[in-house]
Amino acid sequence: MTETRAIKKSSSKKKKQKTAFLENVSFFQLLKVIFLIFLSLLIVYLYYLHTKGILISNMALLWKSHKKVIMAIFGFAAYSLSVFYLGFKKGRKR
Repeated sequence: MTETRAIKKSSSKKKKQKTAFLENVSFFQLLKVIFLIFLSLLIVYLYYLHTKGILISNMALLWKSHKKVIMAIFGFAAYSLSVFYLGFKKGRKR
């Protein structure tokens, strides 16, 4: 009887601790997965609009109603990319 208690005690010490679901996942990996899911859903939605034949009309409607916002976002992205690219080129020369 004492032998079985000794066996149970030693086997209970070998159990692995359960880890949390997101403990080993970094924020950037999670952000990458969310971005890829969003991108795939966007492609599926655009394909759906294309098969219905209303893709061009929806794009034109979006452009008309949100022209200022779209241009501001593209302008900011172009400015940011150009500044970072020039900084990258300057840093490589050193």
